[in-house]
Amino acid sequence: MKRKVSVIIPTYNREATLKRAVESVLNQTYTDFELIIVDDGSTDNTRQLVENIHDDRITYYYVKINSGAAAARNYGIERAEGEYIAFQDSDDYWHSDKLEKQMKVMESNPDIGFVYHPISCRIDSNCCVILPPESLPIEKKQGDIYTQLLYDNMVDCPTLLVKKRCLDTCGYFDTSLKALEDYDLALRLGKKYMAGFVDEPLIDSMYSTSGVSGSPTNYLVSSCIILGKYKKDYLDTDTFNHRVEIILRDAKRCNVTEQIVNMLELILKG
Repeated sequence: MKRKVSVIIPTYNREATLKRAVESVLNQTYTDFELIIVDDGSTDNTRQLVENIHDDRITYYYVKINSGAAAARNYGIERAEGEYIAFQDSDDYWHSDKLEKQMKVMESNPDIGFVYHPISCRIDSNCCVILPPESLPIEKKQGDIYTQLLYDNMVDCPTLLVKKRCLDTCGYFDTSLKALEDYDLALRLGKKYMAGFVDEPLIDSMYSTSGVSGSPTNYLVSSCIILGKYKKDYLDTDTFNHRVEIILRDAKRCNVTEQIVNMLELILKG
């Protein structure tokens, strides 16, 4: 039976958090979906954990060679049968009405190519960050958001619900990027399609140092690659210098300034 939405979870050695993430999808008030779990070469008990969850909406794939979350998501997209694609991370938790609220916005306007929402990301027990920030005007979060996306990365992958045909047109995740592949995808989608927005956090997320978000070098190098890839658009929208300032600030904070400055010089010359 074909489902309307295909939810894709890439996972690698996350048996401690995967069950909670999966159950948060299975407990959605919107029920017309399939759940594709792509096990990216786990060596723990992930397979047994999934096999013990009895729900015919789940399809489990095991990939022998660990290739990273971007490749695992692409593997899932290629096998998805839904008209829409949503992404969940194996250590995040969806609110029960996430899909229902996003699908309502998606189906309200045929011009919308993707729908996202803020994400509540807990850094530690004392700090919780909401992105995009609540101070950003709503009109900059929906409709044509490409310029705002160039200014700032504000579409986190697990918040994204997208028409599969839009992915087929724009391309899937860039597996050459070691971080920020979701930002790169959001830029491609935002350049071509209108965005819908649900103005409330519908995911609880925990910052993890075990993922790519915990590698400052990967993050900064990918930031430079993306800056070069969309250089013309950054310059045309007067957002180039802003992105350079952010990259240099983060490079200084992470003590990798020389490498990043060299990359930025090559981008400026190119």
